[in-house]
Amino acid sequence: MQDAFEAPAPQHKEEFFRTIPQPGMSNISFMISQAGYIQKWIWAVSIGLFAVSLLGACFMERDILWLISSLLPFLALSIATESGRSRIYDMAELEMASRFSLRSVVLARMGILEMVHLALLCLLIPLGNRNNTATILQAGVYLLVPYLLTTVSGLWIVRKFQGREAVYSCMGAAGAVSGMNLFVQTMLPELFYVRCFHWWMAAFLLLAVLTIKGITKMIQLTEELTWSLS
Repeated sequence: MQDAFEAPAPQHKEEFFRTIPQPGMSNISFMISQAGYIQKWIWAVSIGLFAVSLLGACFMERDILWLISSLLPFLALSIATESGRSRIYDMAELEMASRFSLRSVVLARMGILEMVHLALLCLLIPLGNRNNTATILQAGVYLLVPYLLTTVSGLWIVRKFQGREAVYSCMGAAGAVSGMNLFVQTMLPELFYVRCFHWWMAAFLLLAVLTIKGITKMIQLTEELTWSLS
């Protein structure tokens, strides 16, 4: 069809678009509107994790630092699935026809999730440290390492795979990190001694850098997808 018929260049395209009334929207309003499109299970996991942590730390007076660190990978799963949801469900081309660019949508949803997770972690770290002998810094690093490891793995999977395969692979990665975390806590408790904390700090810094790189690559992939579909 492309060889047999060449469509003429559109005339007065920009002028036509300017005649279509579009109500103004601030950045805050845009962020709030995108929050409604985030999948409900993500909010349910966040609320459930906080409820379990509050119940265990305050009412049952149990050491739940390791329980929280093993559940956080499933919270981090949402970063990967939301950032690549357009590619996973083959909705990128349709979303490109919307008022806002695909890149803006991805950045907004990732920004919302990161802010929610940051606020949740600020609550979970003191709760996890409530009945534990670790310091606040140690508790924070012990929680963030499995969270960041799952984020890095999930972002890599979403960039490499599409469709349901990416979702199942991300879930498998979260389960593997959670299981590995439980195994280390049970079988290798000496890794949590103070003399080994510098290794945890090194892992945290490395994973933080890899997370930033993964998010950057995801944004670049969105831009490349936009150009390839336009």
